[in-house]
Amino acid sequence: MAKITKLYDTPPYQEQDGGMDDYKKKLFRHRAGRGAKYLIGAVVVLCGFLAYSICSQNKTYMSYETVSTVEHSSTVNTLYTEYNGKLLKYSKDGISCIDSQNEAIWSQTYNMQNPMVDICEGAVAVADQQGNIVYVFDAQGAVTEISTLLPIQQISVSAQGVTAILLNDSTVSWIYLYDKEGNKLAESRCSLDETGQPISIALSPDGTKLAVSYLQVQEGSAASCVVFYNFGSVGSNFVDKIVSSKVYTDTVIPRIRYIGKSICAAISDQEIIYYEGAEIPEEKNTVILDAEIESVFWGDSRVGIVTLGDDTTAENEEEAGRYRVNLYDTSGKQILSRKTDLEYSQVKLSGKYLILYNENECEIYNEKGILKYKGSFDSVIADLYKGNGHNKFVLVFSDRTETIRLQ
Repeated sequence: MAKITKLYDTPPYQEQDGGMDDYKKKLFRHRAGRGAKYLIGAVVVLCGFLAYSICSQNKTYMSYETVSTVEHSSTVNTLYTEYNGKLLKYSKDGISCIDSQNEAIWSQTYNMQNPMVDICEGAVAVADQQGNIVYVFDAQGAVTEISTLLPIQQISVSAQGVTAILLNDSTVSWIYLYDKEGNKLAESRCSLDETGQPISIALSPDGTKLAVSYLQVQEGSAASCVVFYNFGSVGSNFVDKIVSSKVYTDTVIPRIRYIGKSICAAISDQEIIYYEGAEIPEEKNTVILDAEIESVFWGDSRVGIVTLGDDTTAENEEEAGRYRVNLYDTSGKQILSRKTDLEYSQVKLSGKYLILYNENECEIYNEKGILKYKGSFDSVIADLYKGNGHNKFVLVFSDRTETIRLQ
């Protein structure tokens, strides 16, 4: 039989992986390259944003543009204070909460000779100092009216609307505590011979603790006693609900205030005293003040002190100034210190900005103490506060409200 010779042999089938591997490698390199481009782009954008933020934080603006103007009219004795991003406008005839467009959110008429205001978060209390009437509002304007028989010296309101009222008589003083409906919760009788004369009160944000600074006379010298009352379940285990107290000899403490849920600050002419405790506040820290106090102001978790500056120690122009403004946090750490020559009439914290102004001039600093703007205006400034938006501020004059942008 003849032998058949194959012209070629077909090799067994084998899967050809080389082409597919090359394709996958190219696809991976393509995607990796595209991802790297995106990453580099994101880094560039982030670096640009950080550079802009740093530049913006350190920049001092020389002018401003007026974004909007709203005309209005106010009486000569109208006062303003910032409230939850809005403005409280009050006078002898009434109080109203208005926005930057001068639109009233709520209002209340009354007749007071010397209105004073206290604010805690969304709660507002307005009282007639040396008068006999108190109004308490919430963010929606709901009102509680409280009448007293004795002249009102001071008020302090909590976030829930619980209100403490310090009343003065010729021989004794009384401290009353009312709930948000106006019902009396507690009272305390005070006299110089027994407890001392109460000169400052501060209610905690939750309305359960009351700090009182009493002026006492010990061995012919003035002294202060800071007392904490607890009106909650813990306080019921203590006599007269007094959970802690401390006497400071040769010291007068005319100011005391809660600057946090459980942190209170008392200010004498020599130091800032910090107390802390959710139920039983105790002294935690002190800050010694080495210069005469000119002004005290408060912010969210902040204590502000203005003292007389010392130009003789200034090494450069930035350190020169008649006044020094210091800002402290809840632990007593100094977070800002600046000198200024501005003859201010008001100093305040608005958002993260320190603002000083008088009738026609202002200075605005950021939280790092960098001067953001210094300028003057043709009209008398009634109020100045941080507005909504980057570098926006709201200027209130007697006849108009202007929203400005620093530039």
